[in-house]
Order: sequence, then structure tokens, then C-alpha cells
Amino acid sequence: MLAGTIGPAIAHRDYAAVKVLTVALGGGMARRLFTELRDKQGLAYSTGALNPSRVQPSVLIAYLGTAPDNAERAEDGMRRELERIAREPVSPDELARAKAFLLGQFVLDRRTNARLAWYQAYFESAGVGHDFARRYVRAVEAVTVDDLQRVAQAYLAGPAFERLRPPAR
Repeated sequence: MLAGTIGPAIAHRDYAAVKVLTVALGGGMARRLFTELRDKQGLAYSTGALNPSRVQPSVLIAYLGTAPDNAERAEDGMRRELERIAREPVSPDELARAKAFLLGQFVLDRRTNARLAWYQAYFESAGVGHDFARRYVRAVEAVTVDDLQRVAQAYLAGPAFERLRPPAR
């Protein structure tokens, strides 16, 4: 099951906050979709969210893998979680964990000279400058609970839902 909306481009002022939102929703086993839909309700095998970095507007996608018999309940649960993160502010602890996870992944992905060079080239070709990594880290660190709720309300309003089903036998 997929829920998707349009996300901001890499140069947009909401870029860092949407990256943090994406992690708060689906970045690991302590995040909203995993905790609520998999652990508490047993409706999913796997959950997550993604927001690829793009020069033009991107996408923000939340996903979960579920059994066909659970599809209705899983979709309802995903809708509730997307609405809840827009309606109810995340806790300061939840925000801190999401930012730490995001920045930790960013550091891990840039630990070789080859990856550092790739990022500098990508940022330069994306029009945000080869030094964007430093500004991005500062922008992520500056994201507040209010910023997260604002971007959740802006980017998660009316997502499109799609179910991918196994072929009929």
C-alpha cells in the first residue's frame, strides 16, 4: 500500500523539515508507521516513508506491506497516522530522534571520499552548491516541532492511496 503526495525540491525552504517528517513517519522501527501499524495493530509486515532529493518537486511516499485480508484496516490505519502527525505535534523527543537518525544516515552515507565527491557533484548539479551538505545539516538541526507540524499539514493534505495486489491465481 502506498500513500503519496508531492514533496519539495531540494532548494525549497521546506526541504529539511520534510526530510525530518519522512523519518518521523517511517525511518526505522521506532517511528510512527512501524510502531502503530506493525507493532501495536499487527497490520503490516514492513513500513516506511521516502522523499527522494530532486531538483524539481519530489514525492513524499509512505508505504506498508500487509496481507490482502488486512488491506482495508491497514489503509484506514495509515490514513489515521498521516492525519495524526499533521494534527498532533510530535514530542520533542520524537523530533530529536528523527533528526539524529536522519543526520546519522547522512554521515554514514558520506564516509568515503568517493561518496563525498558524489554528494558535492550532485549538489552542484542540483543548483544548491557543492557546500550544501553543511547548510543542510544546519537546516535539519534547526527544524522545530512547529516546523514539522506545518509541513505535515501542507504536504500530507489529501494524499493519493494505491494498493498493489498480488496477481489473481
